Amino acid sequence: MTWVVVLTVALAGAALSFEWHGVPGAAFWFWLAACAAGETMWFRLPAGGATLSMAACFNLAAVLVLPVHEAMLATALASLAVETLVMRKPPVRGLYNASHTALAAWAGASAARLFGDGAAGPAWLWAALAAALAWYAVNRAAVTLAVAVHGGGGLAAAWRENFGGPREALYAGGVLSLGLLLGLNTRSFGAAGVLLVALPLILAFDGYRRFVGRRRTGAVPGRPSTRQAA
Repeated sequence: MTWVVVLTVALAGAALSFEWHGVPGAAFWFWLAACAAGETMWFRLPAGGATLSMAACFNLAAVLVLPVHEAMLATALASLAVETLVMRKPPVRGLYNASHTALAAWAGASAARLFGDGAAGPAWLWAALAAALAWYAVNRAAVTLAVAVHGGGGLAAAWRENFGGPREALYAGGVLSLGLLLGLNTRSFGAAGVLLVALPLILAFDGYRRFVGRRRTGAVPGRPSTRQAA
């Protein structure tokens, strides 16, 4: 597992250095707090110690409204702070998760740039959708890799245990859709845009948590596991 952590941290550091464009502005602190709030809405995945949170909503919105380096830094610091101080995960796991979160933010921003993320109307929507897909792919791949390496199983089994099934994709898509809406709202209404997604996000969190809880106990399809993960 050590080589995975070292490689992920190195890649995140290199991407952040490449994108760095000066000291973060005032908006950075708002999104750091918002991402941290999302991180506190967490639950355990079927694969033992692996966890998932509602931070995806705020992380994606930060990618859509902040400069790339600020989005990477805000999402990574929020993840590291909550996982080590609130969830009490070992520092190495917190560092790994913070690093792959930064990489997911970078992938999302890079995908958005391909579609012209500064544009408006339909062009912005395509950029936002590309960002969501890229963020999801990197995040889920990183968690799957950690579960597989730490537990000694295959990638396919690790993916299936934690993220298999159409309902998981439906819940994840709902959370990311709220992130897209939040990004659009804050472009129009500023920080007040958070109020428009707060209640739907709480409801999504409750439903997602209950669904995963049933999977862990075998009440719905999906084999529970005791392997430790990220």
